[in-house]
Amino acid sequence: MSIGATIQFHGAAGEVTGSCTLLTTPKARILVDFGMFQGTPADEARNAVAPRIDFASLDAIIITHAHIDHCGRLAMATSLGFKGKIYCTIATHELLGRVMRSSARLQRARFYERSSGSAPWSRALMPGEAPGVAPEFPPAQRLFDTPEVRDTMDIIEGVALNREVKIAPLMSLTFRNAGHIPGAASAEISIGVGADRKIVLFSGDLGPTHSALLASPHKPARADVVIVESTNGERRRDAGADPEAKLAEIVADAAARKAKIIIPCFALGRAQLLVHRLARLHGRGLLHGLNVYVDSPMAVHGIESLYRNPEYLSPELEQSVRAGGAPLWFPELHYVLSKRESMAIDRMVHGGIILAGSGFMDAGPVMRHLGESIDRTDCIVVLSGYQPDGGFAWKLQRGADRVQIDGKLLPVRASTVRVEGLSGHADQDDLVKWLGSFGEKPGRVLINHGTDAGRAALAARLSTELGIECAMPAYEVPIEL
Repeated sequence: MSIGATIQFHGAAGEVTGSCTLLTTPKARILVDFGMFQGTPADEARNAVAPRIDFASLDAIIITHAHIDHCGRLAMATSLGFKGKIYCTIATHELLGRVMRSSARLQRARFYERSSGSAPWSRALMPGEAPGVAPEFPPAQRLFDTPEVRDTMDIIEGVALNREVKIAPLMSLTFRNAGHIPGAASAEISIGVGADRKIVLFSGDLGPTHSALLASPHKPARADVVIVESTNGERRRDAGADPEAKLAEIVADAAARKAKIIIPCFALGRAQLLVHRLARLHGRGLLHGLNVYVDSPMAVHGIESLYRNPEYLSPELEQSVRAGGAPLWFPELHYVLSKRESMAIDRMVHGGIILAGSGFMDAGPVMRHLGESIDRTDCIVVLSGYQPDGGFAWKLQRGADRVQIDGKLLPVRASTVRVEGLSGHADQDDLVKWLGSFGEKPGRVLINHGTDAGRAALAARLSTELGIECAMPAYEVPIEL
């Protein structure tokens, strides 16, 4: 079957960041996502090299959600010659401006820090591993600044879920709820008209089938071609994991010992999941009076977005919000909106729960909080979700006994606890269920946004259980659809 189109992956082909996919038909050219590469300094340096795409010839750009690995380079598009329109969901539109402005500020700060030799750094040390000197950072790249963000926001159109819009000649777009973070959507692209109409479906990042916070991903009726993510392509959750029970156990221990709990989290996704779980503990009388500090303005905006766009919430929570309820609020919840406030909670001696970025513990206020408390026995560090191999969090949960934070060597006296079941990503079982839920078996499936091992594991299971043969596209290699 041919639909007269080609697709080319300029990122997230054999890796989990840098999503950027070009779809070309005889009548139109569109880009789905324009995200940053993340990870090592070498990975981040790739962001300064523009993809080999003629941006001036693009009809449109589609953004599936507001995570930086899907939208982080969007503000470069106009400087690269793009003159079309950008489409995303209404909720994503509300978040994008803040995400891009925050990124511009961070780029500016990193540029000056690295130029002056004052860049913050950290390293976890395994038993027997010798401390080292500060790493040598490559020069920081300034990809865009606030003027480019303003230019970009002027050409973005927010589109409601399940509403079809024409985006190019013989091409229309419908966003379907992906269940991943506030505003996240799959992009259903229709090409052609009448009996010749074909559907190319980009999954975006999918959430779990069952979430206590967010609605389940939309079950598509059909698609001729599916591009599916595989972030957790080789991972399966422990079916018996109860994250709320584990959090309750940790909170009870902290309250009894008057200990501080530090939870690294991502501002969009995990922060809202954690606030909801803690709200439920409050409702059950299991917070024991501990205050909860959300040390991330972006996380606060994510919470507020769910109140403005309750269609992304689970049916129970959506009904509550539409009736005037506030299921993500409780008296012990405090929003930390400035650096001064963030530094003030460093001085908190006994008790309290701090949610702070970044989730990978590679930057952000969480590192300052750790620097103040990781050498204390009355501190508990709660880890969850995927952590990059060899990174700070990865080592910490495997027994690191010392850390270096901005050159200061500290013993690890804090306890480290892992909580399963807090990921906002679909696992392998969820991905198989999603593809198996289509009204008609997909004509073709391409697996992206995952390691090669993750893609291969998912492909093998889809072949065995659903009889779906999958392709694993390579970087920049065109594929005829």
